[in-house]
Amino acid sequence: RGLKVPKETFDVAEFANETVEKYRPQAKEKGLKIRAEISKDIGEVETVKLYLAEILQNFITNAIKYTEKGEVVLKVFEGEGYVEFAVIDTGIGISKKDLANVFEKFYRSEDFRTMQTSGTGLGLYIVRRLADIMKAKLVFGSELNKGSTFGVQIRRMRIK
Repeated sequence: RGLKVPKETFDVAEFANETVEKYRPQAKEKGLKIRAEISKDIGEVETVKLYLAEILQNFITNAIKYTEKGEVVLKVFEGEGYVEFAVIDTGIGISKKDLANVFEKFYRSEDFRTMQTSGTGLGLYIVRRLADIMKAKLVFGSELNKGSTFGVQIRRMRIK
C-alpha cells in the first residue's frame, strides 16, 4: 500500500553541507548566518534521502522564517545507535503550550509573531508523517524568545 521510496546509503557530511548551501540565499536575504556543524568522521547513513531532505527543508525554512537576527545551524552528530540532524535557530521560540501541538495538522501558534507570517500549519504535520514512515525519531525543544531546536534521529547500526 502506498508509494515505496527506496532507502539510499549516502555520506552524511556531504548531504548536510549541500543542504545548508541550498538555503544560504534565503538566509542571506534575511541577514542571517547559516552553517553546518558536523561531527568528525560521521560517515554514512542509510535512509530515505528524499524524506530526510523534506524534513530538513521544513525545519530550516521555519527557522529562517521565525528568526529575525542571529543564525541557523544544522548540527549533525552521532548518538547511541543513531545520527541526529538538528536545526538550531536564534528565533522567536515556541511556548510550552504550543510546543505540545506543533506536529498537529493545521496547528499554528497564536503568538502574534507567528500570525505575521503565512503558513498552513501543515509543514510539521508532514514532517511527523515522514518520520513515522522512516521509523525516525523527532526531537525538539524551544524557549520563547530564545530560539528552537528541531531534530530528526536516523537509526544506524555501526559496523566496526
